[in-house]
This record gives sequence, C-alpha cells and structure tokens, in this order.
Amino acid sequence: MTTESFLVPLSLVSLGFLVMEAVTYVVHRFVMHGVLEKWHMSHHRNAANTFADKAPEPNDLFPLAFSVVVVVAFWTGFNVVGFGWLLPLFTGVTLYGAVYTVVHDGIIHGRIRWMKRINTLWSIRLTTAHRSHHRGNGEPYGMLFPWLTMKATAANGLQEHRDVRGARQF
Repeated sequence: MTTESFLVPLSLVSLGFLVMEAVTYVVHRFVMHGVLEKWHMSHHRNAANTFADKAPEPNDLFPLAFSVVVVVAFWTGFNVVGFGWLLPLFTGVTLYGAVYTVVHDGIIHGRIRWMKRINTLWSIRLTTAHRSHHRGNGEPYGMLFPWLTMKATAANGLQEHRDVRGARQF
C-alpha cells in the first residue's frame, strides 16, 4: 500500500469523525431542542438512570435514526460504483458514535460503573458542561468539545469538581 492510498482513506475517516461534532451540535440544537424536543426531553428527565434501569424512551429514536443513515451509507459504499469513499467517511462517523456513547453514557452520566471514577481535567469540564446543558437546556449542544461554544466561565467549571464527579444527579 502506498502512502497516498493510505492517506486518503485515513483523511476520510478523520473527516467523518470531526465533522460529526458539528453535525451533533446542529442536530442537538435545532432538532432535539427544536422540532423534536418532546422526544429529547425524555433523556433530560431520565439521564441519571443506569443502563440496567433504563427503559426505552422516545429519545432513543435519535440514535436509531442515525444508525439507519450509516447503514444506508455503508450499503451505498459497498454496492454503488463510485461511492466507495463513503466507507471510510462513515467509518469515521461510526467511530464518533462509539466514542460519543462511551463519553456520554459512561463518563458523563456514569452508566458504565467503572467509568464514573475517570477523573481528568477533560472529563470534569465535559461533565460540568453537560450538567449545565441539562439544567438550562442551552449551550453546549456539542459533545466532545463543548467549550468551543460556551462562555469561558461556564466552560472552566472546576468549582463543581466534587459535585460533578460524585453524585451524578443529572
């Protein structure tokens, strides 16, 4: 495999992953807190439930819809001539979805028991930002880099360090 033949797919995987943060922001802001807010509010009400205690809720339709888009893109990439570039691009999208799930459900909401104890500056800021979102239904709407759209004082959030890493009451 030449360097060129390796760089193009790797670039598409990276692009798919990084663009998903912007897609997440737009969908979360204008769909989940817009026209389909009733569905998404089920997540805000039930966010503290563990996986074992979590019954299906309307918000679960969002990842289902996203997965349908990915399956269609993979099918197209495998079966339609000239659309093979969709495979690495949506591999990046899939990787973002996996990271999103681990970060959101594991680290932020503590639904994966051992992840509750991850205590880094990044995880503290992320959890603080997400808690702020649940409290006010406003910024941040992104997931992995919420401080890009938050005011500096809210993004730092280190004052809440003990509350955020402990109780997980959101």
